[in-house]
Amino acid sequence: MKIVIVGAGEVGFHIARQLILEHKDVILIEKNAANAKHAMSNLDCLVIHGEGTSIDTLIEADVKNADIFMAVTSSDEVNMISCLIVANEFKVPIKMARVRNIEYSKTQIFKQSNIGIDFVVNPEIEAAKSIIKTIEQGATTGVFSFDDMDVQLRDVFIDEDSPLIGETVMSIKQSLPQNFIIAGILREDDVIIPFGSTTIKTNDHLFLVGDKKSVAKFLKKSGINSKKIRKTMIVGAGKTGSYVARHLSERGRSVTVVDKDYDKCKELSEALPDVFVIHGDISEENIFEEEQLQRNDLIVTTTGEEELNMLTAIYAKTIGIKRSVALVNKTNYISIASNLGIDSIVSPKMSSVNAILKYTRKGNVKNVYNIFDGKAEAIEFSIPYECEMKNKKLMDLNLPDNSLIVAVNRHHRTYIPDGNFVLNQGDDVVIFAKKDAVEKLDILFSN
Repeated sequence: MKIVIVGAGEVGFHIARQLILEHKDVILIEKNAANAKHAMSNLDCLVIHGEGTSIDTLIEADVKNADIFMAVTSSDEVNMISCLIVANEFKVPIKMARVRNIEYSKTQIFKQSNIGIDFVVNPEIEAAKSIIKTIEQGATTGVFSFDDMDVQLRDVFIDEDSPLIGETVMSIKQSLPQNFIIAGILREDDVIIPFGSTTIKTNDHLFLVGDKKSVAKFLKKSGINSKKIRKTMIVGAGKTGSYVARHLSERGRSVTVVDKDYDKCKELSEALPDVFVIHGDISEENIFEEEQLQRNDLIVTTTGEEELNMLTAIYAKTIGIKRSVALVNKTNYISIASNLGIDSIVSPKMSSVNAILKYTRKGNVKNVYNIFDGKAEAIEFSIPYECEMKNKKLMDLNLPDNSLIVAVNRHHRTYIPDGNFVLNQGDDVVIFAKKDAVEKLDILFSN
């Protein structure tokens, strides 16, 4: 599969890196000399220093033979024009554009076939959706979910006070309901597919899969108690913060938004009259006390400053706010933020990558989530008619090493399967896999 990507910023660079790991033929176009040089030094692919809207540059990138074209620069207009040119000058099956301006989505532009965009991704909105899913599950951990599946997928951090330290995977399962599975563990930058004898250690990240009741009991055993969230405070009135505020307000939640930009505050206050909007700088020493912000149950930090998001979320918990969610993009910050006690980390970059990756796969892929900064994935496959997986017990499947079927959806009922479970045509399966197993899984679940 050949994929041409325009834009080597945070999103483009990360997408390219993931696709290269899957042995895709990637060509990257970047007009910024520094970004192009960084990509050349760190990615094993062809990098072209040029404009994504230039016919000559697109010809040099061999776009005419590409299977997928992605325009993910920081400019919506460049992304849309690039796709329009490719649609009219070349015959590329799939064209994707990163579009951040919500106003564009309110028009009929993307419904016109001649615009040349098959799929639109908005990083801020994808991040907001991830935040909303996290809030709906109590904002206790990172949350991943799949369509039509009654199953939760959680990223649980084991701090130094966790009662699970020293226990084995088997002993935990014996002391709790059986309808869950610890699918993977991130330990010192390495992903482990655990056995029953695997011992839980301090600073482990557990990837947990189970039904809602079993997950709640697991979290309680691990020292994470669910708190009812009645009042939510959002720091940042940008696209992500506003989207989350609107969603919560429409569902009757008490929402307070703080932002130092007066125009943003005024606009949000007029659009959402039920939301309490405060014009103020969250970094000012007395703002929490003066506005009684510590009375909130949850703080969500969504500003464009990652360091401010992290520090504010941490400080809020020290003054009595029970739960915190922070928007963080830089890879090294994501792991640091978890270790500092922030309950859930959401990355616009990773949210966008997850939304895009399912369109780059060969198999019957319905959803993809990058886990542990791309070191592993949770993938939802459909069992097609011709697939050799059907009518076989899980123990008899020739699955690649470092992969594990963790959930099966059949006729709108979800199972956490054991080795004797038999797959049927039409089943949807969720597989946890290390990155080196993904390509083999795509082939295995293809028609």
